[in-house]
Amino acid sequence: MKIAVFIPSRPHFGNILTQLPFLCALQKEYPNAEIEIWSKFEQSKVLLTVDISKTLINYKKFSFFQLVNALNERKYDVIYNLYSGSDKVHAAIGLSNVKVTFGHSNKKIHKHCYQKHIQISKGFQYIANSHLALLNSIKSTDYTPDIIRSLATKSSVKNKTELTLLPGGGAGEYKRWHLDKYLATAESIAQSNATLTSINWILGPDEAHYKHSIPSHIVNIPVRLHQSPNIFQLIDIAELSVLSIANDCGPTHIFQMLMVPLITLWGWKDEKLSPYNTMTEWFYSHENSWAVVPNENEKCINAITVDKVSSLALAQINR
Repeated sequence: MKIAVFIPSRPHFGNILTQLPFLCALQKEYPNAEIEIWSKFEQSKVLLTVDISKTLINYKKFSFFQLVNALNERKYDVIYNLYSGSDKVHAAIGLSNVKVTFGHSNKKIHKHCYQKHIQISKGFQYIANSHLALLNSIKSTDYTPDIIRSLATKSSVKNKTELTLLPGGGAGEYKRWHLDKYLATAESIAQSNATLTSINWILGPDEAHYKHSIPSHIVNIPVRLHQSPNIFQLIDIAELSVLSIANDCGPTHIFQMLMVPLITLWGWKDEKLSPYNTMTEWFYSHENSWAVVPNENEKCINAITVDKVSSLALAQINR
């Protein structure tokens, strides 16, 4: 069997990571299928590293008719379309010769392009759950984002004893809680909790210079720096974490989807773009997740105090 999957047209690491649960679930449903990923961005090749698919087709420069012809030439048995916002892709799938096609969007008109179409309102749920809703509806399954646990390279442990900090925020300073605040929070937690065995720092390319400011130990607890870890490494770190504290950054999605106890820090980009709008799709709310925003009159992410975060962190660890 040969399956095509159109993924959302987003080039950022975090956006791409939210597509992993769907691909893991798809592989479980079709264990012997050849899965090909269709994307408009080369950054999506990171999905090939988890061995669910060996092929990524970049159709960014395809005309409408080139897209239809390419779908026919590759002789797919099934198409799944997660790219809900493209009328061009919906129509091309509808005009292709592929008989078994599934897609979702927020427009009823797209139902004419598919054997089965799911209408999903934007902002209704965490984005990874929106992707999974298509497969769950078709297969009558109940997959959740933590299916990515199947990619872990180490056995899960019951007693999680590591604190993980994710100070990234590639979209801009409005997403970055200062490094000195992270350091002060880590110190406060370490002083008040005797069970921690290590403190992990997840650093992306934009945070490489942070390593010069992070000590090798915090209150005698060893520090581990992880520079641009891959997907497998992120999952393994998450599986050992009793708590994670993060800005709204790409790797945070791994911790969200695995339902690691998580405190996320949010700020305003400007007066018109509040984090509350972003959270409707990008914050995965569960019993052990917390979203912290600055006071209404300040709005800057760095108005969030160390005391507020460390107090919440200790309360979560001791629950």
